[in-house]
Amino acid sequence: MMSRIPRLLLFDIDGTLTTSAHTVGKGGSSLLKALSVAFDRNIERNGVVFSGGTDPSITKDVLIANGITSDNSQNYAHCISKAFEMLPGVVKTGIADGSYCWKSLPKVNELLQVLSKRKDVKLALLTGNLQATALLKLKSAQIDVDLFKLENTDELFGAFGSDPHDQRSDLVTVAKARYSEFLGHKNITPNDMIVIGDSPKDIECAHANNVPCLAVATGMFKTDQLQTADCVLENFQNVDETVRAIVETIRKI
Repeated sequence: MMSRIPRLLLFDIDGTLTTSAHTVGKGGSSLLKALSVAFDRNIERNGVVFSGGTDPSITKDVLIANGITSDNSQNYAHCISKAFEMLPGVVKTGIADGSYCWKSLPKVNELLQVLSKRKDVKLALLTGNLQATALLKLKSAQIDVDLFKLENTDELFGAFGSDPHDQRSDLVTVAKARYSEFLGHKNITPNDMIVIGDSPKDIECAHANNVPCLAVATGMFKTDQLQTADCVLENFQNVDETVRAIVETIRKI
C-alpha cells in the first residue's frame, strides 16, 4: 500500500518484539513485586492474563483477583501510583542482578533495520508497558531503541501504558495525535497506521479504531486464535514477506 504519508507502524513489545529470557519463578513478576510493596501485602497473579493488557488494566484485574478494590482499600489510587513509580526501578534492579532478562525474537532486529531505512514507514510503539519500563525491556533485549525515537529527542515514540487511557484502544488515538503533531497536520486516516502485535487484544485495539492489524503468532496465541486480524503471520522469519505485509495490509471498512 502506498500511503500519502509514511505509514505509522505501531509495534507491541512483549511477545511481538521481545520474549522474557528469565523464569518467572526466579524474579517474579516485576509488577506484582511493586504492587506488593505499595499495598504492603503479597499480591499474586491468581490466573490473570497479562498478554495484551496495559499495566493499569492488568493492575486493576490483579487487584480484583486479590480482593482489593477502591471500595475496600484505603489509599487505593495512591498505592497504585506508588507501584508505578517503583516499577522501572524494580525492573532495572532485576536486570542488573540477573533476575530479569529479555531477548529479541528471531529476525526482529533485522526487520527493524530494514524498515528504518524505508521512506514510506515510521517506526513507533504501542504497548501496555509504562514508557520507562518499555525502554528497559528493549535495551535488555539489545534492540536499537534509537529506531523508535524522534530526532533530537530521548523519548520513545508511540503510545504507552503510562499515557492516560481507559482501555487499550485509546492508545491508538494517543499515537495518532502524536504523529499528527510530528507531521504538522491532522489528516491521518486509519490505513495510514497499522498495529503489529501478538494477541487478540492487539487486534481489538486496532479494529476499535478501524486501523488494520498484522498479528504474529510469536506470543502465547497461535495463528488460529488470531484470524480476526487483517493479516496473520507465524513469525518474522521471512523478513521480505513481513515487510510486504506491514506495508500493504489494509483495513477494508
